[in-house]
Amino acid sequence: MRILCLIESLGSGGAERQLTGLAVMLKQQGIEVEVAYYIKEEFYLGFLQENNVSVQYLPKAASVYKRFFVLKEYIRTKNPDVVVSYSPATSMITGLLKALGAKFKLIASERNTTQSLSRREKSKFFFCRWADVIVPNSYAQGAFIKKHYPKYESKVSVITNFVDTDFFCPEGEKMFDSQTCRMACVSRLAAQKNVLGFIDVVKRLKDENVPVQIDWYGSTNTDYGQKCMDKAKNLGLDGIICFKGETNDIRTVYRQYDVMCLPSFYEGFPNVVCEAMSCGTPILCGNVCDNGYIVTDGENGLLFDPKSVDDMIEKIKAFVSMTAEQRKAMSEANRHKALGLFSTTAFIEKYRKIIL
Repeated sequence: MRILCLIESLGSGGAERQLTGLAVMLKQQGIEVEVAYYIKEEFYLGFLQENNVSVQYLPKAASVYKRFFVLKEYIRTKNPDVVVSYSPATSMITGLLKALGAKFKLIASERNTTQSLSRREKSKFFFCRWADVIVPNSYAQGAFIKKHYPKYESKVSVITNFVDTDFFCPEGEKMFDSQTCRMACVSRLAAQKNVLGFIDVVKRLKDENVPVQIDWYGSTNTDYGQKCMDKAKNLGLDGIICFKGETNDIRTVYRQYDVMCLPSFYEGFPNVVCEAMSCGTPILCGNVCDNGYIVTDGENGLLFDPKSVDDMIEKIKAFVSMTAEQRKAMSEANRHKALGLFSTTAFIEKYRKIIL
């Protein structure tokens, strides 16, 4: 059994984390696996190498005009039994290869929640007809596919994200005795993540003297990211919100903050929420997609409407006003819930079932 995992890059995103984790788990179970990518972002390259997973960088495939032919030849040479695709571009190409007669089993992963059927989304789902299995990482996306593409229903197998709960764990008893609420936000600076709207929230919090300090971790290297940082600076928020960039030690981030906030308009099954929960960190996030499945409002976090500045402010104030005992109860509930929901054992067994 030879398995090829295809993705655009090995950057620091959630899809990359899940794919590289899957590859390592398969390797540990004695299955021959290789990971291939073509955009030189290599945040998780070391993780694969440390775990002796074969990795292939395909620089020529970075060209849109050459990508199909490079991947076609690479797959022909490798002759895998199974291809696991973790990005829309690779899913479309591998779907086309299957349509042209390629014999591998295709598992097409869906890593986000579709908001509307744009031309690109329609193209992606068109090529999904040649996938053997379609794997959304959220129940919301699974329901979307079944609703809009009922012929695919028998192919859909939802597998939510895993968390290494042994690694992402609390470091002793979490303390909540600081007068200023320490909040972490963890995601790339992108429109989907509602960063500009959140900056409006931060401005209101400052004006109302709400004692909160916010550190945002994630890639800032986009025009949108620069726009966000410029807006925060122009509003005089340098002392309230700080953009830290990417970090190689995200576990320490989860452990050292009082709360983790994700104000996104939509998500798939957000890694950062799951990992923070596993570290015993309370959650503030939008009541969108699968977030309500992960976070029970008032139990292990608070949910808000990410389109409403007023609602976000209300929920942040509610958390800030909680006692240390109330926050500690949320922390303990999160760790307990993470152990039940995010098992690596369940994750790999579900993948083995559809792969083998």
